[in-house]
Amino acid sequence: MIEPLLDIPRIYTAIAEWLFCLSFIIFSKKRLKGIPRIIAIIGFLGLIIAHQYVAGILPIAFWIPGMLFAVLLMLLFIYIVADVSIFTAGYLVVQAFVVAEFAASLHWQIYYYAYWYFDIRFIFFSVILLVLFYGLIFIVIYILEKRYRNKGLITDIKQNDLLTFVGIATVIFTISNMSFISINTPLSGRYPAEIFYIRTLVDFAGIVILYSQREHKLVIESNLELNQMENLLYKQYEQYYISQESIDVINQKYHDLKNQIIVIRQEKDQGKREQYLLDLENDIKWYEAQYKTGNQVLDTLLSSKTLACIEKNIHVTCIADGKLLDFISTMDICSIFGNALDNAIESVVNIKDSEKRLIKLAVFSQNDLLLIRFENYYISALSYVNGNLSTTKKDNRYHGYGLKSIKSIVEKYHGSISINTENNWFRLIILIPIPKIN
Repeated sequence: MIEPLLDIPRIYTAIAEWLFCLSFIIFSKKRLKGIPRIIAIIGFLGLIIAHQYVAGILPIAFWIPGMLFAVLLMLLFIYIVADVSIFTAGYLVVQAFVVAEFAASLHWQIYYYAYWYFDIRFIFFSVILLVLFYGLIFIVIYILEKRYRNKGLITDIKQNDLLTFVGIATVIFTISNMSFISINTPLSGRYPAEIFYIRTLVDFAGIVILYSQREHKLVIESNLELNQMENLLYKQYEQYYISQESIDVINQKYHDLKNQIIVIRQEKDQGKREQYLLDLENDIKWYEAQYKTGNQVLDTLLSSKTLACIEKNIHVTCIADGKLLDFISTMDICSIFGNALDNAIESVVNIKDSEKRLIKLAVFSQNDLLLIRFENYYISALSYVNGNLSTTKKDNRYHGYGLKSIKSIVEKYHGSISINTENNWFRLIILIPIPKIN
């Protein structure tokens, strides 16, 4: 005897759709805050359950429209609660829908087996299995999504990304549900156990395919980001050598000052003497850009950047113990200080009040930690994308790569960075453990 096919209770399907939408919302920036967010989350649970109940009593002809409406509700749920674009919301909905289909199918397949072969037929057992399997799948998705959010993957979803996911999900859904439409196809099962097995297996394959696509996208974006950071790194390294030549010229100018002082002492004309003194003052002003921190690479970079600041009437204050940087490579010093100072200069250069064009730098140790602090005054509003500071440049294709480069290098030395904005002061603070010398 062939046991009858037990349909998955509609409320179980509704819970799966709602729960796995929520799993993709958790790591997204939220559009709604506080009480409105809670109301929306609970409200959509009620709407999804109500829709599944109504869909369950409609004729089979409404099955496809019913599924489309379920996807629409999931899309609205993610788009209203999470502060994402419509393409990103669709991208997340496709994954949530396939995962929900898999979770509901796997849970019901296990319960169906226990129901017929072990005669475990009390409803509470199905609830226990639901909590167990939905919970385990939710944890796996949570871990995966946390990884993707940390990588900043869901930041730039394009139309092509969404269309690819929709195409994959459509094929997966069609094959997995073929047996419910007709058993007279090569892809259909004839027995209930087969039908659930095919659906679960195909849905699982769909999840693997979708996440493989995301891994591929992650690799592409990581390679692009790596190339951009390497370009910045070599740009800073190249600038270091160019700066070294400039510093040599300044040193020569400094020695020339001695001869100028002799001329001033011998000049009897007061007007000419005043002019000589003015010229001398200007020359000394350029030499003020020289630094002796104890690290030649840092000295060269600071001198170069300070010369640029003098030209733009930017005031730079620096207190740095360069010897603390001895364990950091030349290229990494160039990248950290070059990028951070470039960002600071870019931030203050357009401030109309020259007295507010202020940049401060400090390098010191505290409790076996190297502490590097960059500070600059700012007046423009700062913007963030997924928790990362965004650029103010017109060409935002490379937004944040300077900070990303700094973060990448700091993490290589097991350090951390933090950003603080208070009272119109932007502060970038870097902490790196100082290696102990054996």
